[in-house]
Amino acid sequence: MTNRGAPEATSPPLGLYVHIPWCVRKCPYCDFNSHAAQGELEEQAYVDALLTDLAREEAGGRVVETLFIGGGTPSLFSGEAITRLLQGIRDTLDLASDTEITLEANPGAVDAAHFEAYREAGVNRLSIGIQSFDGDALQRLGRIHDARQAVEAFETARAAGFENINLDLMFGLPQQKLEEALDDLRRAIALGPEHLSWYQLTLEPHTPFHRHPPPLPADDLVWEMQEQGLELLAKAGYGRYETSAHALVGWRCRHNLNYWRFGDYLGIGAGAHGKITAGEVTRYWKE
Repeated sequence: MTNRGAPEATSPPLGLYVHIPWCVRKCPYCDFNSHAAQGELEEQAYVDALLTDLAREEAGGRVVETLFIGGGTPSLFSGEAITRLLQGIRDTLDLASDTEITLEANPGAVDAAHFEAYREAGVNRLSIGIQSFDGDALQRLGRIHDARQAVEAFETARAAGFENINLDLMFGLPQQKLEEALDDLRRAIALGPEHLSWYQLTLEPHTPFHRHPPPLPADDLVWEMQEQGLELLAKAGYGRYETSAHALVGWRCRHNLNYWRFGDYLGIGAGAHGKITAGEVTRYWKE
């Protein structure tokens, strides 16, 4: 563990973002730094690179309160790789005793053994990329899983002992009808996750969907989806605390809140970025 000087008394909370850029197949709407895996992942070499990257970071003796492993699809990495990554982070930084440690996972790219290994490694929060429970919608989005696998991923995570789970859902999907969007929410709510992220599909520049736009619902219909969806979420006890995030009482994502409250965060990995306050605000990003 390293300690690089005393933290300033007025320093904001500190988080750590870790980027794992590989996925099974890049979705046509995705503009994140992600790449379809070609052959066997060199996960141990990448963990080595992450920890080398981390050694260059300046935590200034501050305690890390949240840690988020995103991608890409981090659940492509083995339990052994995630264990070594988290142990290396603990050896380098001071982590709070109640650090929120989130890992993103996708149905179709994870199983019970992975979930159990992640839990044993210290991951205490999962974010599962469901996007929709409608098979046709999933195909139009280029997802690798089906509705059955979406439900199984959640149930498997619960069985592995995860008590803090977020589900990612999208609305305003190609050819989506109002009831289809609301049914996605109803099915997610019925599973009982602690947190739901509900995003409107946007056509981001430099993506296949932007170059060749699919037929999307009219703006008025998307507005109705949002209004009725927000009502459904509120009635089910999911309070909205930022643009797309909804949580049961006591289950807001602390890492996301740190972003929204202009807290500090270190970033390691390909394409990661960070923001540190040390007399002045400094933003940086990795290539």
